[in-house]
Order: sequence, then C-alpha cells, then structure tokens
Amino acid sequence: MKIKKIILGFYIILNFSIFAQNIEEITKFGFLDIKTDSMDVPFFVDGYYVGKHPLIGPVPVLPGFHEVSYIPPNIQQEKLRENLNEGIKRVYVAKNDTLEVFLFYDHYLSQIEEIEKNYILQNYIGAALVGVVIFIIFSIF
Repeated sequence: MKIKKIILGFYIILNFSIFAQNIEEITKFGFLDIKTDSMDVPFFVDGYYVGKHPLIGPVPVLPGFHEVSYIPPNIQQEKLRENLNEGIKRVYVAKNDTLEVFLFYDHYLSQIEEIEKNYILQNYIGAALVGVVIFIIFSIF
C-alpha cells in the first residue's frame, strides 16, 4: 500500500512538472485569430497553409512580424500585393497575446486572376517593345 502511494506521488509530481512545462512553452508564443467575411477561405501565415475559415482556434506563432493572407504564396507577386492590400496583412504579434486579424475576401480573390493576367500581359508587351527598339537600333547602325 505504501509503494502505491509513493508511485502515485511520483506520478502526480511528474504530471505537474510536465503541465508546468507546457504552460511555460505556451507563454513563449503569441496567437493569431484570423477571420474573414466568407466561408472555406484558405489562410496562410508567412506562406504556410494553416487551415480554412472558420479555424478551430487561434494559430500559435512566435512573437514578431508575420504576414497573414488568403492568397497562396505561389501567386504573391509585387503587383498583387499592391492591389490586394486587404488580402495580405503584415502584423506584429506580441508574446503571450492574441491578435485578431480580419481579411476581406468577398471580391478580392475574384480579382486575383485578372490582375495576374494583366501583369503577365504587361511583361510581354514590355519585352516586345524592348525587342523592337533593339532591332531598330541595330538596323540603323
């Protein structure tokens, strides 16, 4: 009977120390509570997929600056960043704090494909104009 009490005591102490370590680890993080105005919107934090809206709970992150978006990282070009400022937000998360981030989704994502097509078209037109100018310069001399 005495051995069971000793084992039970060690078990309680061990569980308490593990619980205390988990609390210490949790207080090292900050949290992002991401919301949007549409359902099933994918969320990305620093380019990593973290889930779809509605999320089960806040996303744990290290304290510091983070980029929160619903735009996949493979299409996050500079032109998109300029035009979709409500779809990509750069936020600062403090240690042991929860920051609520709201991303407007309703009409922004529908514009992404159009903006990306325009961006690609602008690049082709620019390259063609440079080619024409170079051709004209070489044909004159």
